Amino acid sequence: MLATIEAQPMTWVPSAQAPTAFAAKCQHAIDAIKQAVRNVKITTVACSWGKDSSAVLALTLEACRQLAEEGIIAPVRIITSDTLVENPSQAKLNVRMSVRAIEWAQELDLDVKQEWVTPDPINHYLVALIGGRSVASVSGSDATCSVDLKIRPMNKVRNRYAKIYGAHNILTLIGTRHDESEQRNRAMTARGESATRPTISDNGSLTLSPIAHWSESDVWRLLNGSPRQTGFETLDFAPTIAHYEAMGQETCHTLSFSDSLKAAKSPCGSARGGCFICQKVSKDHSMTNMLDHSPHYEPLARLSRVIRAGHWVPENRSFLSKTADDQNRIRIFSNAYSPDWTANLLKWVLTIDAREDDRAAAMTEKRGKPVERRFPRLLQPEHEMLIAFMWARYGVQEPGRFIRIKEAIAQGKRWNLPTDEEIDALEAKANKKLMGKTLGHLHSRIPVTKPEAYRDNWRDMIDPESMCAPDLMRTESGERATYASGKGATHDTIAESDTIECDLSSLREADGSLGITYHDFLWWMEMEQAEGTHTHNDEMNFLVRNGIIRARKGYQSTLAAYQHYNLVLHDLRCRSPITTLADLLSHPDFEAAPGTQKTRASQPKTEQLALL
Repeated sequence: MLATIEAQPMTWVPSAQAPTAFAAKCQHAIDAIKQAVRNVKITTVACSWGKDSSAVLALTLEACRQLAEEGIIAPVRIITSDTLVENPSQAKLNVRMSVRAIEWAQELDLDVKQEWVTPDPINHYLVALIGGRSVASVSGSDATCSVDLKIRPMNKVRNRYAKIYGAHNILTLIGTRHDESEQRNRAMTARGESATRPTISDNGSLTLSPIAHWSESDVWRLLNGSPRQTGFETLDFAPTIAHYEAMGQETCHTLSFSDSLKAAKSPCGSARGGCFICQKVSKDHSMTNMLDHSPHYEPLARLSRVIRAGHWVPENRSFLSKTADDQNRIRIFSNAYSPDWTANLLKWVLTIDAREDDRAAAMTEKRGKPVERRFPRLLQPEHEMLIAFMWARYGVQEPGRFIRIKEAIAQGKRWNLPTDEEIDALEAKANKKLMGKTLGHLHSRIPVTKPEAYRDNWRDMIDPESMCAPDLMRTESGERATYASGKGATHDTIAESDTIECDLSSLREADGSLGITYHDFLWWMEMEQAEGTHTHNDEMNFLVRNGIIRARKGYQSTLAAYQHYNLVLHDLRCRSPITTLADLLSHPDFEAAPGTQKTRASQPKTEQLALL
């Protein structure tokens, strides 16, 4: 840790008047930033362009201006994570304010640049939910979504800087405040966050929270303030203020607070920006308030309500674990969302996108010039293919269902989101008591063997010189591409990426668009799979062998495990259905967990759900 920073005298006041108490408070934060910046080679600002991170950026820009007067040019990188499920107005605000900040820095000859990051496609919030990988992060649960959507992408940038400068030479400025909530206060205290003394993160880099002890009124006073009140000139944050007011938060009355008046802990309401689909709040008042100004956001707000309403409904859950243990047993508990619920989610999301495309096309034809969508696309084609892959590898969705839904959309089919009455009825079905309990296990009868190296059989019959062979099967010399795993097994190289990804580059036209080649592939996929006669492993292999789904080296062993898992599921289906919880509880190979045996044995299956 660095030594405690002592406040330094102010170096610049734009008027002859004495600085206000709030200006002195701002300068104290600026001095802390300056001192910390002097001790590192590069500074990053974690900026969501919400009120708190905007305040930190304003202080940072002024700190850099003052350092420049001393002859020190401090490199600053503004890192903003676009979660791809941002409130559309927030996303537009982010770009607008970023442009202002960079132009401001350029006028002052400061070394400030913007870094935009996005989550890996496999970690896209809707891909994870619809693909059956995870469920929504709701109030009271860990914010795992924040890790996938923001923290990991931002850490990738910092890791890149660490390779260049060394982790100890990286300073990250964040806008956390103790009075945001008691939970935030406890977390900040546990981490030892400080407004004046950088703390050392787990990776060895430094972190500083310059406004840790500021109130919400202080933040708004800075964003609203004049140079006389703040002690320095900064960006015009009028767009930020307008955005918060559109969400139902009062911001302007803080201007009238005298420096001697103690403001209330949270005088400005409870508006929040960020993801339109956030489930960490019981009701998103901010998004609802924005509908008055942007009624076209209504499908987005309704989709979020539907996800929240259906989260605790047992029939919307798959009760199968995603792996088989070393005895070929599958644990029965409330896991990801059910096949029908994920299929419905896909239908609704694709419908929202299709209807917005329909509107843009109609308006373009009417006006005779291009008309853009009013909000970003919820799912890109790469995201859709990842969902198809996840449905295949987890083996619970009906074979061929993805391409049937995709083709129906292409043919003009649209699915309406539930009405208010249907959402209320959905909420009434919630049963939290059933969630999280291990109800028992299904025992497969196939031989207990460890999965071998991944094989799709198809590639074993194709020579690398064949026109049917995808590029990833060939080396530069034209030979068959293979590699040896850590266990010595030699098999095909699937890809060389860092994670699971979808690669549609081979389907793009010369201008980069997805045109006839892509649609021909979808037609081929429909011909192969729409009837639902192929297995889940067949569907998974179809995407992998054509290079559409690629993965890091070594992922073959994971694919092999999923192939084995799908064989276990197939064996269980051959004797009895395993789709619903009632199916599982009455399956001949089901063994109840201790404490539930009596319930299962003595009650009809229609009554078991209510008793568990």
